Amino acid sequence: MVKYLKRQEELVEEALSKDNCSDWESLRNYHKSQIEFLQHERLVHLLVTLSFGFFFLISVLAAAVSEKFEILLVSLLLLVLLIPYIAHYYKLENGVQRLYELYNKIDEKCVRKNKTA
Repeated sequence: MVKYLKRQEELVEEALSKDNCSDWESLRNYHKSQIEFLQHERLVHLLVTLSFGFFFLISVLAAAVSEKFEILLVSLLLLVLLIPYIAHYYKLENGVQRLYELYNKIDEKCVRKNKTA
């Protein structure tokens, strides 16, 4: 997903830097649909990350209450899974916010084009 996000970012940055887009309105609509796809992906990853965090906390509490070493192993496994989920969600969140900024730049081009037309 991060590669997909970076490709989208590069595509729009190239169009903005070269100012070579003949139809800024179409690019804006396309970019907005890509943002919507990535927002959905971000929501799914947020739910998965929160679930793993919740399961991790429950397992730590269960280990503390029951004083069983085996449950700490489950907690450790959940923590090993939780850390990459947090890192991935962080990358998605920041990437989508960068796409918002690019959307605003495209929007400025559309406004300027409409003023000159």
